[in-house]
This record gives sequence, structure tokens and C-alpha cells, in this order.
Amino acid sequence: FIMAKQVEQLEKEKKELQERLKNQEKKIDYFERAKRLEEIPLIKTAYEEQRVRDMELWEQQEEERITTLQLEREKALEHKSRLSRMLEDRDLFEARLKASRRTIYEDKLKQFQERLAEERRNRLEERKKQRKEERRITYYREKEEEEQRLREEQLLK
Repeated sequence: FIMAKQVEQLEKEKKELQERLKNQEKKIDYFERAKRLEEIPLIKTAYEEQRVRDMELWEQQEEERITTLQLEREKALEHKSRLSRMLEDRDLFEARLKASRRTIYEDKLKQFQERLAEERRNRLEERKKQRKEERRITYYREKEEEEQRLREEQLLK
């Protein structure tokens, strides 16, 4: 009986605890909802104010960007006009440089062609000598074989 009472008491306490937690949860939920309802207009006004400030800042930065681009363009045009006076000198310098390099190139090409022709002649001459030597060796070998064959025929007779 005491155990049953104790179990009943524990269940009663458990239900009361759950009931208190449920009520506390409802209170917190209502409070949060009310807080949000109060904050929504404040958040909207803060957002609008921030948007206006951002727009003003963007317009200001855009104007600064445009003015700096205009200044850079003016400077570039000044540099172009200043450097255009040097255009003839630059062209003359390039022409001289290209001419000197072309002569160097042509000299080197001529030397290369000469060495190439000389090497070809040497190799051709070498091949000529080699073929001549091979023909001579072949001739003597064939002559010797012919003599050998004749000797063998003579021996057979």
C-alpha cells in the first residue's frame, strides 16, 4: 500500500512538473512572439535607414570612381601627346636596329651556308673515296675467286 502511494505520489509530481514546464513554455513562446511583433517595425525602419545610407554611399563612391577615371584618361592623353613627339625618333631607332640585326643575321647565314657547302663537299668526296675503295676491294676479291675457281678446275682436270 505504501509503495502504491509512493508510486502515485511520484506520478503526481511528474505530471505537475510537466504541467509547469508546459505553462512555462507557453509563457516563453508568448513573450517571444510579442517581442518579435514589437521588433518587426523597428527592424524594418532600421533596414530602410541602412538601405538609404548604403545607396548614398554607393552614389558617392560611383562619383569618385567616375572622376578618377576621367583624371586617368586626361593623364593618358597628355602622355600620348607628349610621347607622340618621340614617335619619329623611335621609328628611326627601330629601323637602325633592325638593319644592323639583319646584316648580322645575313652574315651568320652566309657563314652557315658556306660551312654547309664545305661539309657537303667533304662528305661527298669521302663517300666517293669509300665507294672507290669498296669497288677496288670487290674487284680484287672477285679476281681472286676467279683465279681460285680456275685453279680448282685445273686441279680437277
